[in-house]
Amino acid sequence: MGGKLIKYPIYVTVLLLFVLFIIIPVFYTLLFFEGDWVENLKLLDQRILYLLVKSILIAFSIASFATFFGTILGFLLYRTNLRFRNFYRIALMIPLFISPYILAVAWKDLFFLFTGNSDRISSETGVILVLGIIFTPLSMLITGNAFNNINTHLEEAGLMITDLRSLIFKIILPLIKPALFTSFVLIFIFSISEFSVPSYFGVRLFTTEMFTQFSAFYNHSLAVLQSALLIFICVVLLYADRKYLADAPFLSYGGKGKKVKIFSLKKFKISDELFVFFWFFISVLLPFSVLIIQSFKGGISKFIQAFELLKPTFFSSIWLAFLGAAISVFIGFTAAYISEVRRIKTFDWFLLFVFAIPSTIFGISLIKFYNHPYLDFIYSGFVIVIIGYIGKFSFIAAKLIGNAIKQIPQSLEEAAQIEGIGFYRRIQKIVFPLVLPAVFTAFIINFTFSIGELGTTIMVYPPGSEIMPVKVFTIMANAPQSLVSAMTLIVLGVTLLLITIMYLMVKPMLKNYSDANY
Repeated sequence: MGGKLIKYPIYVTVLLLFVLFIIIPVFYTLLFFEGDWVENLKLLDQRILYLLVKSILIAFSIASFATFFGTILGFLLYRTNLRFRNFYRIALMIPLFISPYILAVAWKDLFFLFTGNSDRISSETGVILVLGIIFTPLSMLITGNAFNNINTHLEEAGLMITDLRSLIFKIILPLIKPALFTSFVLIFIFSISEFSVPSYFGVRLFTTEMFTQFSAFYNHSLAVLQSALLIFICVVLLYADRKYLADAPFLSYGGKGKKVKIFSLKKFKISDELFVFFWFFISVLLPFSVLIIQSFKGGISKFIQAFELLKPTFFSSIWLAFLGAAISVFIGFTAAYISEVRRIKTFDWFLLFVFAIPSTIFGISLIKFYNHPYLDFIYSGFVIVIIGYIGKFSFIAAKLIGNAIKQIPQSLEEAAQIEGIGFYRRIQKIVFPLVLPAVFTAFIINFTFSIGELGTTIMVYPPGSEIMPVKVFTIMANAPQSLVSAMTLIVLGVTLLLITIMYLMVKPMLKNYSDANY
């Protein structure tokens, strides 16, 4: 493998920098543990172990909830002739691409508006409900793409001897079991790592306990030990699913040349359409409508106050998210090309490992590593925030771009190579133009995730600086509900506005791409 890597100096450089700035801090924090392991293990009393078990059970419930409903939605929206299915496939993704605390605020507003009390949602059940709704679109993506990859001939042969119901349960679902497991594992890891929703609802879980030990009590040794336990759980789950997850096509753009059988809904068409609309209503329309109502309930004054509070954070938040997304897309393209074309998977595993680490733990690792005099230029500035974005989201870019590269016929590059066209020229003139829509999609997704990222950002952001999600979260505890609603509505509006502007700017380029290829 060493000989192969020498041929790609940019790949080697990017890989080494990723290891140096992102992988090493994680291992440094775990290996160079401050204090005595035995003494700190004694601090893991029944209360902390109870929080760990409680967190595992809640994450299990969320993963089961989201995978169950995501699979139903994935089949209906990817494999049936349901009306408006293209609209629903886009609209139902909205909860996934906004920061979780925004939906948490929306649901708290909903309960307060209709019952005058938000205690019922501020509970373990509320955490399961909100995170289940947020992560259901992820399951829909994973299972939907798995449904599309089933051999059509098997389905047609099955329909000759049985009905659609039996086909689904006896042939289709067994064939997508790896995707179901992958959906469950990823959502479980996201759920057990989530910090903002349980913290906002006042629910004590393992992540909130870790944050308290590190930030409030300055018990860094115990926080790191707790981090090690959570990392162990996540890595064990990923290892169990390592083969399928490393090659899973769950983040993909397009699907050229793939024939997919569309099933006709007959007997249950109306009930299926009502189910999908109901899901759209409770996951998108209802919470965000209530958010708007609460923001302007007492007039426009709270909205203006919220805007003035957030205005100083706009430039830094947008710029950091833009830079983080651009670098992570470059890293993702580099890793994806070598992985898919040259079959070298080293970078893939590093990206997957960091992606699996809970955000608060990753933030602790960056603090422990960079909080030294000779690294102060990173620790005391915004560079550490950008490193956090790159570490958490480069995997997403690599998967999106990698699945686009898979669709490019190898003969195109081989023909260019025979003609004597150099490696970098082939990338510039052949590969990059063909994966441009996937690159843009990866950038938009990473930008959205970065601008709303809280778990890592709240740990590492420099003192005296202001970043939008951190500003909202720190004000939430003591601010009136209408002000919190207005702030979250502004964050959502700014995010959607920026995405729309970027799409309109890039749309002509994508149109030229489409005209050139079709």
